[in-house]
Amino acid sequence: MSLYRRTDSENWWSRIMVNGVLHQFTTGTANKNLARAVEASKRTELLKADVGLDAPTLDAFARRFISSLPGRVSAETATFYLGHSKPLIAFKPLADCKLDRIDSPLIELFISHRQKTVTKTTVNHSLRTLRRMLHKAAEWNLLAKVPKVRLLPNEHSREYVLSAATVERFEQLPGLIAQLVPFLVDTGLRRREAVELTWDQVNFEERYIHIRKSKSKAGRRKIPMTKRVERILRELPRCDDRVFTRNGKRIKRDWIDHVFLDTRRELGLPDEACLHSCRHTFCTNLGERGASAFQIQQLAGHASISISQRYVHPDKSNLDAAIALLD
Repeated sequence: MSLYRRTDSENWWSRIMVNGVLHQFTTGTANKNLARAVEASKRTELLKADVGLDAPTLDAFARRFISSLPGRVSAETATFYLGHSKPLIAFKPLADCKLDRIDSPLIELFISHRQKTVTKTTVNHSLRTLRRMLHKAAEWNLLAKVPKVRLLPNEHSREYVLSAATVERFEQLPGLIAQLVPFLVDTGLRRREAVELTWDQVNFEERYIHIRKSKSKAGRRKIPMTKRVERILRELPRCDDRVFTRNGKRIKRDWIDHVFLDTRRELGLPDEACLHSCRHTFCTNLGERGASAFQIQQLAGHASISISQRYVHPDKSNLDAAIALLD
């Protein structure tokens, strides 16, 4: 789609290519926002007429969307979309609505329904899934214009930092969680990296952990062992090629989440505390001790340096040194 103005008219004109045929027309308005709306409406009409566009219901499209995920996104992302699409389909007014009829009032109705039983964060997960589905429908020419899907503000952030005293309280608990939490706080490993960590990735002689497979290429890294990490690793039983096991069996990512949440309630920690808090604490500790953004990126395996920069906290001596360089 392309809006433009002609020299002989103040109104916006549009060019739309549909099925190899170029359509040019005036929108009849000099207001660009109104012109975009007219253009989107015209495009829908042309698609329906020339291509036979008939938007499916959200329920029908969801099955196509979910079946398209394997091979295009990670298994973890596919599981996320699958899980958070179910509440969308369970809400009949939304599930039975055709994609081109989904609008802000209907989305608000869904939000009001979900907020009665779940937190803002959980509602936003479903909204993110809906937004992704609608954009994919537009990409597949099943939808001319994607409606605005606004997330709920003030959801729980993942910026809670575990204090040293809190980590010590975890260490005193029974079970595997007593080793996992301090290990994650000292290494910054992601949940998946910890679950899939094998003994051949652990180098006791040179005291580092080698992450060979991660979320991105930047995640492939070597992490030095702290004394606490080395002690934890040496105390763990070797009943499998995986480092972390429970009763001789491999643990799953969801299991770690559930155990952490149960322990959080037991210790009386706030709702902001989650498993990601361990990794956030790792990066925060590095920043507070003077690590640069590049050092944090290398150790945490961030895909972008901009993520690492959030953790940099230069002290007064560093700032004074920077000013001295300017002088």
